Amino acid sequence: MAEKLPLKGVFSGSTVTGLAEFRSADSDVVGVTYGGTGLATIAANRIVTGNGTSAMTAEANLTFDGSTLAVTGSTTISGDLTVQGNFTETVKIATEDPIIALNTAIGSGAANTYDSGFVTERGSSTNVALIWDESEDLFNFITTTDTGVTSGNINVSGQADIKTGSITSTGNLAISGTLTGVTNFNLTGTLQFDSGQTVSEISDDTSLADGAATSLVTENAIKAHVSAQASAFAIALG
Repeated sequence: MAEKLPLKGVFSGSTVTGLAEFRSADSDVVGVTYGGTGLATIAANRIVTGNGTSAMTAEANLTFDGSTLAVTGSTTISGDLTVQGNFTETVKIATEDPIIALNTAIGSGAANTYDSGFVTERGSSTNVALIWDESEDLFNFITTTDTGVTSGNINVSGQADIKTGSITSTGNLAISGTLTGVTNFNLTGTLQFDSGQTVSEISDDTSLADGAATSLVTENAIKAHVSAQASAFAIALG
């Protein structure tokens, strides 16, 4: 149907004397109660809102160009929000949910091939990340060239430093670098070095009688043992 131009009555007092076309120059509008908007013009891409009686408002802060909905100001969503594209340019995310679930698109019976975690963008410095490394089957503190857009294996360019309080490990603790700033190191189990040697105990046995290949002997035990051996040798010499 072709666009129709509204007509208005031309009055002389209370008498209609003719018809004329609506003109924006005359601020002619069709009111809301008559099926119009009450607006003479609407700027491009603006979404129109109204209350059902007064003239509608062409919102400057709410626009849609056919592909992008732009909202300037706060947005309240009372239902679910499903984002099928990228969620970008967010200044701050705050949530009341105490648990954040990642990688939820994977089915419960499917084998996972994705690393997951958090990447920190650092500008001119190398990015860092805390990830679950699927190929290594462990949590990994890393440096990376990844920017958080990878779906799969996140690049690991190196290991990131961490600083923490107490560490309680119920399994193996592997240290490939230098362990510094440690006040107490409580070990239950066996200490193994990269070269393959293992230490099962630190012994203060001054007799050195057990001859265990995996025992480290204290300075006190060695001094006492040497002193005892020297005394016995002196006695033997007379």
